[in-house]
Amino acid sequence: MLVNKKDFKYITIEPKIHEVDDLCFPPILLSKLPPFPAGNWNYGRISQAAENATTFFAETSRKDFPSITPLWHAKSYDYLSFKIGQRLRANVYVASSPQFRKPIIAKFARFEWEIGYYITETQAYSWIDGSSIGPEFLGYLTEDGWVIGFLIENVDGRHATISDLPACKAVVRQLHGLGILHKDLNKHNFLISEGGAVLIDFETAERSDDSEAMEAELRGLEEQLLDESGIGGVILDEEEKET
Repeated sequence: MLVNKKDFKYITIEPKIHEVDDLCFPPILLSKLPPFPAGNWNYGRISQAAENATTFFAETSRKDFPSITPLWHAKSYDYLSFKIGQRLRANVYVASSPQFRKPIIAKFARFEWEIGYYITETQAYSWIDGSSIGPEFLGYLTEDGWVIGFLIENVDGRHATISDLPACKAVVRQLHGLGILHKDLNKHNFLISEGGAVLIDFETAERSDDSEAMEAELRGLEEQLLDESGIGGVILDEEEKET
């Protein structure tokens, strides 16, 4: 939670204090939180008095949060230097800043346990750096000194269809040629532009010399491009569907 446009506060709310719908809708939740204590804290725990419905901060502290490591790219950018725009999927947003000539993509963790995924993904970008397999990696996204995510090029493209099978096979073979399995080749993880197919979402990628696993990825590609289940795509909230 961003307070006074400059301080991040991470809040744990004890069970059964608020309805699930309220917890998932920040404008309502914010109106129900108790006053924030003063001080240089970044973690707080909200509890409720046993004798009435009054909520209060039972704990505040200065906490060290997990950070993406190791770092291979030289550049890092502070979260507060960006205007976060359209949500493309969970944790993925279009972002803009005077530091970049055009909008880029920001992908960042909301919870501590998500950091592990981005450790894997940022390392995968180091494996494909300098190739045309994925978007250009632009640097890390930081918050109060912790590396919480990363920035990549905003590729002007659409998601793949079955007509793009040759282009998709070509980029997957290029990935395999570097000894990498993607392990999540749904059609939403391909972007098709004038230059061909580009892969995204390397959270489950791994180094491998398993030729059978690579052949299996290629064989399953046609089925993935024909899939209409929506797996791997954006699932909109009801409010977003109505706008």
